[in-house]
Parts: sequence; C-alpha cells; structure tokens
Amino acid sequence: INAEYGALTQVPEKIVMRAVLTILLILLSVTICYTCKSDEDCFLNGVCTKGYCNCDVGWKGINCTELNLLPAPVEGAYGYSPNVTSWGGVPILVGSTYHLYVAEMVEHCGLCTWVSNSRIVHATSESLLGPYRFRDQALGVWSHNPQIAIDESGNVPTYLLFHIGDASGGRPRNCTEEKLKGSVHIDAKVSSRASGGTLHTSTSLDGPWIPQDPPGLPSCNNPAPYVFPNGTIYVVCTWSTYRADSWKGPWTRLPFNWHGDGGPGTWEDPFIWVDHRGNWKLLSHVYLSPPNYAERVGGFAYSRDGINWYRSSTPPFTNKVMHTNGQESAYSTRERPKLFFAKDKTTPLALFNGVGGVPGGDKDKCGIDWTFTLAQPIV
Repeated sequence: INAEYGALTQVPEKIVMRAVLTILLILLSVTICYTCKSDEDCFLNGVCTKGYCNCDVGWKGINCTELNLLPAPVEGAYGYSPNVTSWGGVPILVGSTYHLYVAEMVEHCGLCTWVSNSRIVHATSESLLGPYRFRDQALGVWSHNPQIAIDESGNVPTYLLFHIGDASGGRPRNCTEEKLKGSVHIDAKVSSRASGGTLHTSTSLDGPWIPQDPPGLPSCNNPAPYVFPNGTIYVVCTWSTYRADSWKGPWTRLPFNWHGDGGPGTWEDPFIWVDHRGNWKLLSHVYLSPPNYAERVGGFAYSRDGINWYRSSTPPFTNKVMHTNGQESAYSTRERPKLFFAKDKTTPLALFNGVGGVPGGDKDKCGIDWTFTLAQPIV
C-alpha cells in the first residue's frame, strides 16, 4: 500500500527478497540465542524453559553459573579493623547471633607465616556481613582453614569443626620482634603438617573442642563437610570424597570424577552443599600460574550423585568487588570460597572469602602478605 496515496502499488522484487532475508536472519538469531536444551545446560542452578535458563535465586548468567553478588562493605567480615591477618571462614546463625570460625595469624604476622602461625578464632556479630569481633580462641596453633557444620540428628546439636592441622602447638614466629631486629623474612614453605585434615567437636559454640579420630577418615587437604538431617555426612577433600552414617564413622572413601574442561587453572579449596532439588553443588578456588594468578579465582561444578562432577568454565565470582561506598577493589587473590545460606539451607545469602588486602600484594611474600576475610551479599 502506498502510504502517500493509499493505493496498491507493485513492490520491486529486490525489496521483497531483502525483507524475506531479514525475517530469516531474525528467526535464525532467535534460534541461536537459545541457551539450553536441558537443565544440565543450566548447570542445575536453574530450569531450562523454552530454550532459556531460568536461574534459581542467587544465580545469574546465560547458564546460571555466576553468583548474583551485591556491593560489599569495604571493611569486610574479619581482619580489616581491628587489623589482623585472617584467611577465610563461614558463620552459622544461632538465635540472633552469627558465629564465625576463621583462620587468624598470631604474633602480628601476615599470611606468609600460615604454616607456623595460624590458629582458629571464634568471632561473633549481630550482622551477617559483620564486622565480626573476637570472642575466643577455638583452636590454637597449628590449625587452619576451618569449616563449621552441625549434626542435629541427636537430642543435643553437635558442632563439627573441620580444619587442617591438629592444633597441637608449635613455635610461631614473632613478626614484631623480627621487624625490630631487622631480620629478613623467609618465605614460608608448606610443611607436612599443612596437609593434614582434623576434626574437633563440641556441644557448645564456645567449646571446649574435643579432638576426634573417627575410623576411616584420613588426614586430607581442606576438608569440606556436608551433614544431612539424619546425621549422614560427606566430606570432600582436594580431591576425594568420604562418607559415613555418622561423623563418628566408620568412613568409606567414594570415587571422585571430574567431567568437562572447567576452563584454565588449578582447582582447590572445595565447598559443597545440596540444593532444594537434591543436586550436589561445589565451589572452588581456581588459580593460574604467576603472573596471571588472580585472572581467575573461582570455579563451580554440579553433580547428580556426588561422584561425577561437571565443571563450568565460567567463574562464579572474580577478584573484583564493588563496595557499598561506590568504589571497586581488585584483590591480589580471592580464595577459600564458602557460602552462607538462608534458613532453607539452599538459598545463598552471602559469599565469604579470604582476600589479598595489599594492592599488588602477594600472600606468599612477607611484608606484602596482609589478608582479611571478606563477606559479599548475594541477591
């Protein structure tokens, strides 16, 4: 129809062909934009609906593999102020108080001394994001990388504190004295004690914490527990899985199989949970070789059976964090990922990490190795 005269006119063949081609390209582009054929294409963090991933609360991205993070307070959860070196942990909520078990370096030392100076501190806050204040020492030197869990299958809850090291003591370095004497720091090297996993238990969050040695659970690197309501417990180490009907054992080792390339980098520091559909999930620290160490810091994987794990090449978080004051930090590293969940125990509310607090710093080089524990909210 001729718009000017309101009459029928003949349209040139070239214009018709161009219009048809445009329509075909639009239809093709719609087809290409389809991101999934099944829920597995959404990494079980959402539901595949009409070719698109409808992500669960807390997740975003084409395949639902990125945490939907909000700006974080600059001061972090623990170690920023008052200033001490800390290196990750995750709280539990009892009543109206959040209880955080976190690795802290003693004697005014940085993270380069972690294999000699780390202890596990109990800190509390009335706010999930903190700041958390020191309450007591849960475990002394040498203990590191804590993760708290609760066994509620009995009449009285039992708190399970998994970690590496055995808290049997040692000779921590005094970094204040070393600085006054002008001594040269020597970069710490991982000792044999740094790879041992240990369990302490208590019926009170204030302790005392009793060392346990359940049959079948060996020393393992960075143990990550998950406890079911009936007391059945799984622990993933780097990289193996152990299962028991109770934390008391006996424990059985299960297969652990990676699938998918997962992108570049080495995976470590597992954190595991089970979602509302009964699927297993895993967060991990991922790192590249220097000088590109912090170009990737996070990894995500899912499993249907807790044995076969499918990795995503898309990081769930990066080393860059927006803050509530409008500033952005690019941390030298971001490790020890752990999630705090809502009361349903499946909806993530906050991500906790150990982060490098010195711009251009190096967690392995004394003098530029201050780190603290960061909490970032999830929506």
